[in-house]
Amino acid sequence: MANEGSKEVIDTLHLTEAQWKALAERLNDTEPYQMGRRRHERLSYRKLIQIAVAIQLPNGQWAAYAVRSRNISEGGIGFIHGMFVHTGTACRVILKTSDGDTVCVEGVVKCCVLLTGNAHHIGVQFNQEIDIEKFVIAPSVASNKTDEAT
Repeated sequence: MANEGSKEVIDTLHLTEAQWKALAERLNDTEPYQMGRRRHERLSYRKLIQIAVAIQLPNGQWAAYAVRSRNISEGGIGFIHGMFVHTGTACRVILKTSDGDTVCVEGVVKCCVLLTGNAHHIGVQFNQEIDIEKFVIAPSVASNKTDEAT
């Protein structure tokens, strides 16, 4: 994923599954960002639990991190990370398709909001829109499949 720098993937949160579940449930009650500025509907993207993200450091090198995915849209992704990241920072997100393939999507950090402790919600805008149906089933599609099955 990263061309330069360490090949090690760093987990900055070190949350147990129980701690992650508690944080995720708390976040379900309040979203840490403003929904009014969105061009695309965000869909839940928590099936991966952990995804890999490479963040470009100020010295130009890349560092790879294990983060917790939160939501995704055609235009971006939200994830939980254990450190502050400046807006405008370049990043590469490794996404897993519904078929199990992996795809590297480049983007830029648009927001970083402190949630609790050292947990931050990071919002990344992709450089190019993705085909969301390759990664998640949209609610309208999912309900149509349910309707067809009955």
